[in-house]
Amino acid sequence: MSTKSKLLTDQATQELINQLKQKIGTGAYRPGEWLKQIDIETTFNVNRFTVRSAFTELSSSGFLQHVPYKGYRVIEHSVQERIAITEARELLESAVALKVMANIDDTGMQQLQALAEGFRTAMEEEDRGQMMKHNFAFHRTFYNYCNNHYLSSMIDEMRERGVGSASQGWAKRSTIEVSCQDHFDMVSALLERNVVRLQSLIHLHLNRWREGYQDQQS
Repeated sequence: MSTKSKLLTDQATQELINQLKQKIGTGAYRPGEWLKQIDIETTFNVNRFTVRSAFTELSSSGFLQHVPYKGYRVIEHSVQERIAITEARELLESAVALKVMANIDDTGMQQLQALAEGFRTAMEEEDRGQMMKHNFAFHRTFYNYCNNHYLSSMIDEMRERGVGSASQGWAKRSTIEVSCQDHFDMVSALLERNVVRLQSLIHLHLNRWREGYQDQQS
């Protein structure tokens, strides 16, 4: 394979990986759902080699689970795994919040406000796909203002791993409503330059899924 062909192949694989991550992140592909190679080829207009490469990478990075002789499915975290992911996220995101508060500007505030409003609109329209998209975009925008690519990428990856099943914690309207209000309160805390309140809100927001899960088990 020529250098040019390899670059094009690598680019196609990375694009597919990003598209599949987005589908998983927004809940379009649900935890435990099997991904068929032929369906992915057709949906994304790629060849089987690109699909296999993307599946292998997503399996290695913890987004898909490979089951021998069966194929690949979206990973489904146990409660213990979700707790561990949440704890790791909270430690990292609470610390990074300090950098966000130091760096965010008026444009960033406006972007976060608009995304919070977008989530609220999706909630009122009961559009879970748009809720997941706005939720993801809100937090990505928020942590981009830490102005450290490595930190924001690490937070993105951890969120992507857990967010696919986040909607399972949105079983009750009341849980969705408080999650929605969290976004507005985080913007308010940034405006107030109140880092203690902001870190408290991050803790509450990251753990909202537990409320929904506990309700489902009761």
